[in-house]
Amino acid sequence: MTKRYKKILTRIITFIMLFSLLAVSPAMGTSAKAAPESGGRKACWISFLDIEVLLKDKSEKDFRSKVAAMYDTVTKYGMNTVIVHVRALGDAMYPSDYYPWAEYFTADRRDPGYDPLEIMLELAHQKNLRFEAWINPYRLSRNSESTLSFKATPHYETFRPFSIEYKAPGGQTCLVLDPAKQEARDLITNGVKEIVSRYDVDGIHFDDYFYVSGMADNVDNASRKSNVNALVSQVYKAIKAIDPDCTFGISPAGNPDNARSQGADIDTWLSTPGYVDYIMPQVYWTDVYVTSNGAEQMFTNRCSAWQKINKLELPLYVGLALYRVGEKSKTDLGWSTSDANLAYQYLTARQLGYDGYALFRYQWLEKDIAAAELNHLKDY
Repeated sequence: MTKRYKKILTRIITFIMLFSLLAVSPAMGTSAKAAPESGGRKACWISFLDIEVLLKDKSEKDFRSKVAAMYDTVTKYGMNTVIVHVRALGDAMYPSDYYPWAEYFTADRRDPGYDPLEIMLELAHQKNLRFEAWINPYRLSRNSESTLSFKATPHYETFRPFSIEYKAPGGQTCLVLDPAKQEARDLITNGVKEIVSRYDVDGIHFDDYFYVSGMADNVDNASRKSNVNALVSQVYKAIKAIDPDCTFGISPAGNPDNARSQGADIDTWLSTPGYVDYIMPQVYWTDVYVTSNGAEQMFTNRCSAWQKINKLELPLYVGLALYRVGEKSKTDLGWSTSDANLAYQYLTARQLGYDGYALFRYQWLEKDIAAAELNHLKDY
């Protein structure tokens, strides 16, 4: 690493150390239930990738035990919210009238004999954790193997008239619901209504899978935004009609231009009521990022860009890349040259007016390589 980059890194670490001398603000010291409402949400995404490795095909007793242990790890690092993948691939991690059982949770999509969502929600509230149900609205499969699996379910023929089969850039065959079809919007909305009406979830959460590369490349950007907006506003109204206190948030790609190109109309969502209660951009870069023009403060610049378009002053929560800690990147040098990136990013976001963070994803809470980063983050 050059002297120039070492100097930049030294300034970053010094910035963090200066903040360590400051007293923690009242908002950062509130209880788990109150913190999200006072601007101190500290969340962890529990992805279907985590669920597949840690929770798949367990007995109810073992499932309860492991989920409780996972939540203890979440609270150990000072977090107060879990965002749990309950529908990732046109499926459900709960008994659904609209979707088959999730293959990443139960092999052969069989009923496990208990309701995983009900148990995860119950245990979260027992531990004073806020619980948001995370949904991929359009995605039905993620590769050729999961496409064949979904086609083997009786739901495939039902969904087929309003779905798209496409080749992803890597050559895999994938399925998605067609954002242009009202039948797709109604299916997604009914699935959301099913969750909100049956379970006392604190929120519904969409991530960044809208118009992904390959699925409908011939659709212009204005049409993409219009189609996605129709779904987002329909879902928002449906949630509020059932439970006005249940929040609806979206986590778009961290580069605003990339988010827009995928059909995420972030400018409308952050300037017009009736779409979302919060936005959580995935800002997965450090401030020691090398470009052709030298080192760039990528994290700070991206966070600032989101703040500038937030005309409604909605809560902004920043998505942080826990999975990248220790990564040896030729361009994003911060991950391998400091173990205080997440703490610095959290402090930077707070200074810019952000209301909290979410870490992607749970399994890294259990990895030794992430311990130093997590402990630094917890201190702030």
